[in-house]
Amino acid sequence: MFIFLPLLSWIAIFWFINKNRTDWRESLILTSTYWGVLIAVTTEFLSILKLIAFGWILATWGLICIVLIYIWFRLNFQKTKTLEPNISSQLIKNIQIPSFVKLLLSGVGFIIGTVGLIAIIAPPNNWDSMDYHMSRVAHWIQNHSIAHYPTDYTPQLYQNPWSEFVILHFQILSGGDYFANLVQWFSMIGCIIGVSLIAKQLRADLRGQVFSAVVTATIPMGILQASSTQNDYVVAFWVVCLAYYLLSTIQTAKSDIWTNSFNIGISTGLAILSKGTAYFYVFPFLIWFSFYQIKRLRWQAWKPALIVGSISLLLNISHYLRNYNLFASPLGEPDGYRNEVFGINILISNILKNIALHIGTPIGLWNGIANKLIQIIHIFIRVDINDPRITFSKTFFVPGGWATLGITGNENSAGNLVHLALIIICITIFLARKSIRKENYIFAYLIATISTFLIFCYLLKWQAWNTRLHLPFFVLISPFLGVVLSKLKNQKITIFIVICLLISSLPWVFFNRYRPIIDSNNIFQTPRIEQYFSNRPYLKTTYTGAVEFLNSKKCSNIGLLMGKDPWEYPLWVLWRQKNLEIVKLQHININNISAILEKEDFYRDFEPCGIISMETKKSKQKKAQEVNFKGKIYLRAWDSPDIGIFIK
Repeated sequence: MFIFLPLLSWIAIFWFINKNRTDWRESLILTSTYWGVLIAVTTEFLSILKLIAFGWILATWGLICIVLIYIWFRLNFQKTKTLEPNISSQLIKNIQIPSFVKLLLSGVGFIIGTVGLIAIIAPPNNWDSMDYHMSRVAHWIQNHSIAHYPTDYTPQLYQNPWSEFVILHFQILSGGDYFANLVQWFSMIGCIIGVSLIAKQLRADLRGQVFSAVVTATIPMGILQASSTQNDYVVAFWVVCLAYYLLSTIQTAKSDIWTNSFNIGISTGLAILSKGTAYFYVFPFLIWFSFYQIKRLRWQAWKPALIVGSISLLLNISHYLRNYNLFASPLGEPDGYRNEVFGINILISNILKNIALHIGTPIGLWNGIANKLIQIIHIFIRVDINDPRITFSKTFFVPGGWATLGITGNENSAGNLVHLALIIICITIFLARKSIRKENYIFAYLIATISTFLIFCYLLKWQAWNTRLHLPFFVLISPFLGVVLSKLKNQKITIFIVICLLISSLPWVFFNRYRPIIDSNNIFQTPRIEQYFSNRPYLKTTYTGAVEFLNSKKCSNIGLLMGKDPWEYPLWVLWRQKNLEIVKLQHININNISAILEKEDFYRDFEPCGIISMETKKSKQKKAQEVNFKGKIYLRAWDSPDIGIFIK
């Protein structure tokens, strides 16, 4: 029941903001922005004092709720004993909603509701969740701090942590991970509402706003991700907030510039705190904001720029410092995802290859033709299509239909073919229709949105799972699509298109590859513990056997030798189920820069009674029979094809 305390605080903040506003959607965006800051600040503060524990988290949220409720009563009963309806609720009652709009909203509601059901019933089982999203949360809870710790897999440390901050609070207050997937699901709802609000700022009528919401709700990658602990939807939401605040700044009175600059700073900071790809998505909008302020404020334009920059930095400064102290860089450890060469031909290459991720069909002939055509273009622009300096995956390919139709939809590589086609059609209509081009800010918004994709292609190598990183782009362009669709003369065609979007989204809703609801192994029939291993089912028996063996030895201090692909989180889950004693898990014999953290007091005296070693392809060829840790020998006592257990 304690999980409702953070949600209650959100509701209280929403009530304060919404009381005198005309649009509840604006209140929702503002509330989520300030609540996001609250999560970041409370987490960092409690971590400094090493108070990341149930009692302190509960007390913190309890205190926040008490303060908010007290203010609520003071504001409501100081002047009158009766509550007056706010402006927003009065306007809602007066709006006449056409029947077809109600139908579309019902379809959106069905998608949201079904995905939410999946998010609650299915456990986190995404590959990255097992490697670092959920594993880092487990370590934070054990360490009572979000400080960096020794680990074989450094992305657990340097990857941007805001999403996991929320999961951390949810997990501690609920005692489990039943609500971990809801962070993405809430972000999906926020994006659907936010894009409709942006469409309103772009002068779209009710139909255009609803069309924008439908386009966002039916993005295949979004549907699949919204029930996981990935964080691309979270980034998309904060960038949507940024875009809305930017449009509000441009369209409101001069007196609101500073408030909107403050909000832009918060949304920018939270986006960056959520994922590194946010830099690509916020940059064009910040450039737009800067140009507007220079035009409006002249030499005083540095003031709002200072506000935005300062707030963004303040929200990220703690994480930057943790990374800098360990990796000598605020961004963390260098990776191989950034392009090593640049140029117009390189940009064209990556644009084509990234678009290709969304054009796969079940028709092998089509995929072959598309692949061949892209290769021919690469010969013309004199770029090696498989150049490792611009290609992270070993070989470029056009994905097949398995990742496009959604029958076995994979949240790491699913394409958005229908939405890509709709984007091309709407841009063509926009360029051909002068009356639409003249609409306020639409062209500038389109340029800013397309620029996010171009920057992404210019700076990052192509990889087979880039489609999930494209999600913020597809969300951001949805308001533009909604506006253009609402401007078509034949609205029957538009209604047909959006209804087709709703219908075509159903396979993605029902046939999520790892969290299906219509399948022999659906989430309602498959035991929860098995669902953790949906990506690697062969590990379930191995992991269960390893935990039972160590439990039989009454071993409570476990050393981890997991390598660079640590399928770690299921071990924490199994131990929580099998062992009633307090168990400490810690990575040992580390061969990366985080090894220096083993010298800190909290980790220095760690002495495992058993060691779990993940067998790599190399180690399987010649399995070690002993492990040396701090001069003590641990002998192999339990064996499996994938894991070895060593006992002191």
